[in-house]
Amino acid sequence: MKRSIVIFFLFLFFQNINAQLIWTKQPLPVLSRSAVFPNWKGLATADAFVMKDNDTLKMWYSGSGWLTSSDNCVHVRMGYAWSLNGTNWTEYAGNPVLNISTDTSMFDSDGIETPTVIKDLSAPPSHRYKLWYAGRKLKCSTVLDHKFGYAYSPDGIHWTKYSGNPVMTAGNSSSWYNTFISNPSVIFENNIYKMWFTAPDAVANSQPTDGKGNIGYATSPDGINWSVYPAPVILAGSQNNWDSATVAEPSVIKVGNMYHMFYSALDKWLVENFQVGYANSMDGINWTKATTNPVLKIGTAGKWDRYWASHPAVMYDSISNKFKMWYTGRDTATIVALTGYYWDIGYAESSFTSLGMNDLKKEKSAFYVYPNPATEYLTIKFSNITNFKKVLIYNYLGILIKETEIINSIINISNLEKGIYFLNVEGDEAHKIKFIKE
Repeated sequence: MKRSIVIFFLFLFFQNINAQLIWTKQPLPVLSRSAVFPNWKGLATADAFVMKDNDTLKMWYSGSGWLTSSDNCVHVRMGYAWSLNGTNWTEYAGNPVLNISTDTSMFDSDGIETPTVIKDLSAPPSHRYKLWYAGRKLKCSTVLDHKFGYAYSPDGIHWTKYSGNPVMTAGNSSSWYNTFISNPSVIFENNIYKMWFTAPDAVANSQPTDGKGNIGYATSPDGINWSVYPAPVILAGSQNNWDSATVAEPSVIKVGNMYHMFYSALDKWLVENFQVGYANSMDGINWTKATTNPVLKIGTAGKWDRYWASHPAVMYDSISNKFKMWYTGRDTATIVALTGYYWDIGYAESSFTSLGMNDLKKEKSAFYVYPNPATEYLTIKFSNITNFKKVLIYNYLGILIKETEIINSIINISNLEKGIYFLNVEGDEAHKIKFIKE
């Protein structure tokens, strides 16, 4: 291993997450495909999103199947189910609740998948439930062209698609999200919609993201007009033999002052044995991956999820002090018949110990910088009074390139080249902030 890679690896993991998330899985899926042709979910059930609405758990999920018996392509559409305990689910008799567009020119005329939903009590009754999803247009094609659509509903079952869809698309060829976007995860906080999403970089133009799938971040004042953060917030490739090919399918929740992300990752595309990792953040942009990743692994030989354990949907239950996860499991790489395999939704839960709902808030030397991105100067703000005077700035490979003084809370970065950097305060190895010089 090259020295620079070693430095980068050590740099990213100075902050050790001092706890284990030990997950207990249900032995079999909690929501299964029908294995019936031409049923709408005959091939697979996957991509769950779950929320607690009063005393009821509500799930929206993807089903892969056919429109009619003469359909020569598999399509993905969205279903709905409800539960009181998270393991016994009742599916809505009228599924699917969100269908593909009949207009073949529309971005979602071939498939609708990876839903994320919020309930907005301040919205008009007809817009009480808000949904973002990935839509696909290219029929019977292996090329992925997903864009994001938005829909609203009075009850979570009867949906109206926004007339201006899609609300978000991939960037241009020079951007890091230049191919397609998928797997949105949205929360609503302080009148701002915040989204984390998956995007591969398939254009080779000497960027660190080239050839990999990464996780991005975007914000919106209305859930329709989105501004994408200029760099991915979770990068593939920093945890060897675990996430070298892609990080994807984020599920983000906020507990107290901390954001928690569960996500899928893959080491090699040749064998798509996705597993689930964990990271946390104080601002939703600068994330620390768990050194114990993956935290939810594929099953052992003979288990229903021995090939995939992916696309987590996570809730935190404050009463039981547990994370609860619904995930997509699969037991084979090759499907040769409609029967004899699993491609379903499973359930797992984990006690939440010292992983950090309060730990980071107690650190005396926690700090923040803004604006980010910046061009000339950064302002540094400490959460507590400190005597620190000097900051250390590292490049993307984790190599120290600049030491500079803090003068009246200002850090001069005018002589840095454009790019991604990491900053930490001298003597405070536990906290490092990623910033972008424009």
